[in-house]
Amino acid sequence: MNRDERKSIEHDLHAYADGMLDGSARAAVEAYLADNPAVSEEVDGWKRQNETLRTLYGHAASEPVSPRLDVYHIERETRIRAGHCGRMAAAAVLLLAAGTVAGWYGNDFFAPVRSAEVALVDEAIAAHRVYAGEVVRPVEVWAAEADHLQAWLSKRLDRSLTIPDLAAGGLTLVGGRLLPAANSPAAQLMYEDETGRRVTLYIIPATAGRETSFRYASFDPLEAFFWTDETISCALVGDLPRDRLQEIATQAYKQLE
Repeated sequence: MNRDERKSIEHDLHAYADGMLDGSARAAVEAYLADNPAVSEEVDGWKRQNETLRTLYGHAASEPVSPRLDVYHIERETRIRAGHCGRMAAAAVLLLAAGTVAGWYGNDFFAPVRSAEVALVDEAIAAHRVYAGEVVRPVEVWAAEADHLQAWLSKRLDRSLTIPDLAAGGLTLVGGRLLPAANSPAAQLMYEDETGRRVTLYIIPATAGRETSFRYASFDPLEAFFWTDETISCALVGDLPRDRLQEIATQAYKQLE
C-alpha cells in the first residue's frame, strides 16, 4: 500500500474506528482491512483508545455544562478562523483539524501526526472537559501548595517539572492533579482568568526524546496547542481565541524548557 492509497481512505478509517460507518461504506472498509493486516492492527488500536477514553471520561457527557461557560459560545461565533499562524518559540505552528475526540483528518497542507500525539491531545481534551467545569474539587492540590504540587508531580512523572507562571497571559494558577494516561501518569495544571474561564496544561513524560514543533487542534468549542520537548509532551487546552491561547502556550513552553 503506497502513501496515496492510504491517504485516500484515511477519513473512512477514522470514521470506521469511531463507529460512524454503516452499510456499504462499512463493508468496503472491512474488506480493505482484511487485505491490509498492518492497517487493521492500527485501527484496532484506535478502537481500544476510544474505549479507554469512554471508560475513563464517558460519564462527563451526561454532566451539565457550567452556566458560566455558555457565554463564550457567542464569542466563538465571531472568531476569525482563517489566516496564518505566527511562529511560537521558534517552532512552526501547524494547523490540524479534529472533529471528534478520536477523529483526525489531515490533508496535504498538514504535517503528519503520530499516534502518540493524537493520544496526547485526546487525553488532554477529555481531562479538561471533566475537570474545568468542576466547582467543588477542580484540582487535587491547590495553588497555595504550589511547591508541594511541583515536587509531587515531578516525582510521579519522574521528570523535573516547572509550574509555569502565566500571569502575563492573565491567568492565575488554580492548582493541579495527577491523572492516568495511556502509558504513564499525567499531570494536569489548571489556570483561570479574571472571569473564571479556565485553561489546563496536560503533561506526560516523553520517552523518545524527539522534539516536535508546536501544533494546533480544534475540538469545538475547545482549542489546543501541543508539543513535545526533550523530556515531556504537553497540551494546552481552553475555550479561548486561538491567538490568546497561542500566546499562553508560548509562555508555558519557555518556562518548561
